[in-house]
Amino acid sequence: MINLLPPETKKQIRAGRTNVLLLRYNFMMLGTTIFLGGALAVAYVYLSTVAENAQRTVAENQTRASQYISIRTEAEAFNAQLSEAKTILNSQINYSKAITNIANVLPSGTSLDSLKLDAASFSKPMTLTVNISGETAAKDLIQNFSSSINFSNVSKGKITVGTKPGYPYTMDLTVTMRQEAAQ
Repeated sequence: MINLLPPETKKQIRAGRTNVLLLRYNFMMLGTTIFLGGALAVAYVYLSTVAENAQRTVAENQTRASQYISIRTEAEAFNAQLSEAKTILNSQINYSKAITNIANVLPSGTSLDSLKLDAASFSKPMTLTVNISGETAAKDLIQNFSSSINFSNVSKGKITVGTKPGYPYTMDLTVTMRQEAAQ
């Protein structure tokens, strides 16, 4: 039937169909634009609400944090005091431990005449006056101090005749006590 129509009418019918098709595409584009605009508006409103809630939460947390400033200050002061205490305790000298280490290396047949310990006694040579019962005790004394990990630079001093009963000799012994001996 189209072939029987005059060419001008055919052109008009084709143009009409094209116009209807273009009109459909325009309505479809308008609908898509409206849908995308609505989706963007909903997303904007949602994100604005989330941002306001986040700001409100931050403000509440800052208010709570300001309430704990005094506690934080106290905790920092306590931590500083603990650091000071740790420094003091680390530098503390345990004299009873040092005396025990000296007594452990004294062999039988020996005794200390006197012992004077202070902070300067460590890592510096000190002279011990030891009462000894004989030559064997003297050799054992020097051997024990020399082999101990707590003492170094062991040297025998003068040997004199002692006045203590059971200990006929007195020997001066120069040793350097390590700091570890008192810890």
